[in-house]
Amino acid sequence: MKRLYVICFLVFALSCVGTLSCAEQANLLVNPGFEKADPGGWDLYGDSTYDTETYKSGSQSGKVWAWDFGDGVFEQFVGITPGTQYKASVYALSKPDDRISEDTKAWIQIEWLSADNAVIGDPVKSPSITASDTWALLSTPAVAAPSGAAKAKVKVTIQAPKQNTPGSCYFDDADFSSVPAK
Repeated sequence: MKRLYVICFLVFALSCVGTLSCAEQANLLVNPGFEKADPGGWDLYGDSTYDTETYKSGSQSGKVWAWDFGDGVFEQFVGITPGTQYKASVYALSKPDDRISEDTKAWIQIEWLSADNAVIGDPVKSPSITASDTWALLSTPAVAAPSGAAKAKVKVTIQAPKQNTPGSCYFDDADFSSVPAK
């Protein structure tokens, strides 16, 4: 009888471990640390590059600049499942010697796309970074992928909305993962 209790307990414990590991999803991004330039997983637009002097972990980061009415972007497409909740995050830094101005914004966002690349709904954005001397975590809320979505476009970006609003921002350790529904 004691042996039966031990076996039942072990089966229960192993099923719980299996459930926990299923809830914790792996990062779906390729090259989330911006470590590889080619092929890096990220598409670069505007004023953006890889930087080997400033990084949170690894040996490099993604760097974007804003100029007069300009922006820099790193973006990546990821296959998703409609109805599943996802969340995106990235660490960001705006160094004192090239700090983003008060009108310039930097953030991470998720855009939902159909199989034929039609945008579905509005993007989900993190709060914008404020000028900081330390790495700050930017994170979107967890949100369910809409019906009809086949992929997500994860973007880290900086944008200058008017003239004379320059600055730069570094991004590192990005994450795009499914999260358990609450």
